[in-house]
Amino acid sequence: MYHFNILYFDGKFSVTHQATLDLKPDHWIIQYVDQDQNEQIVQWEINGIERDLGFNSLYIFRYGDFPKQTIECKDENLLVSLKKLYPEKAFFRKKIDLLINQNGTVIAGLACALAGLLAVAYFYILPWFAETVADKIPISMETQLGETMYENVISQYNKDDSLTRSVNDFVKEIDFKTDYPVEVTVVKEDKMNAFALPGGHIVVFDKIISKMKTKEELAALLAHEVAHVHYRHSLKSIFRSLSGYLLISLIFNDINGITAVLADNSNMLLNLNYSRNLEKDADEKAVVILQANGLNLKGFADLFSLLKLESKDSETLNLLRTHPLTDDRIKYAKDVAFHQKGIRNNEKLEKKWQEIVDQSK
Repeated sequence: MYHFNILYFDGKFSVTHQATLDLKPDHWIIQYVDQDQNEQIVQWEINGIERDLGFNSLYIFRYGDFPKQTIECKDENLLVSLKKLYPEKAFFRKKIDLLINQNGTVIAGLACALAGLLAVAYFYILPWFAETVADKIPISMETQLGETMYENVISQYNKDDSLTRSVNDFVKEIDFKTDYPVEVTVVKEDKMNAFALPGGHIVVFDKIISKMKTKEELAALLAHEVAHVHYRHSLKSIFRSLSGYLLISLIFNDINGITAVLADNSNMLLNLNYSRNLEKDADEKAVVILQANGLNLKGFADLFSLLKLESKDSETLNLLRTHPLTDDRIKYAKDVAFHQKGIRNNEKLEKKWQEIVDQSK
């Protein structure tokens, strides 16, 4: 009853540890295996433990001096066990309980006014603020956050190491006009999808590669995803969706808290919907990349044609759910391809593409 599975952050590095928590009469015991595969045991004294409030389905506790150690737990039985084991302790009680004995009418009025203000702030101000903050985050921190999200996401897939190496060799032959380190991971999945993570990681499902006919199609797909990275579309959309949780972490300057929230919600990348304006920005940036590299923009139009043709199979085409293919986007791709000049032959890129084709058969 007093043993729980948790996530643990040591307060020194933004690394998530799968850990266990054991509740003792006067302290807590946390056990985990660090990145060097060494078993670690941490002890928290009861009087030094604080609980973060405002999370309905996630129980967060902190300990020690800044930057504090942090644990997260989703098990509702944790609070039940805390009340049973420490009936005189108040660190796990919500502060709102202290107001119950005050004047009920005054509190009710204040609560209604506050609820109205919070609703406006939550639905309008917070999302805008979150996007603004995301745009100010240093690239180094964004890359670190993206790395954490990547580790959580990629563990769910069967990585195709050989195809991943070949596609990254392909990537090296293209100047993507960005300061971000572009790294592609190909996973074995019977769906057509690709998505970009903050900081430069791009995940591509092998099925969409197997459907492509030319190197220009793959270059167009990668250029589009790199554009989302370059303009921080993924980061801004994630911050907007999780603005409430992230704001709390930002207020307390808690980098571990930001990392914890993003890591716990990494799967939302699979269903991250971009607006028409964001897709338009990414398309335009992709065109600039392809033109600068002398690649035929017909590959961009062909990619859209492939997606449209395959869209009848709703079970496999997740890509169009997150990257809606509008008639305007298709027309734009065909127009820029029709008026393109300066196409160059790239034998190295063609060779890399043929290696990919041979492996994806």
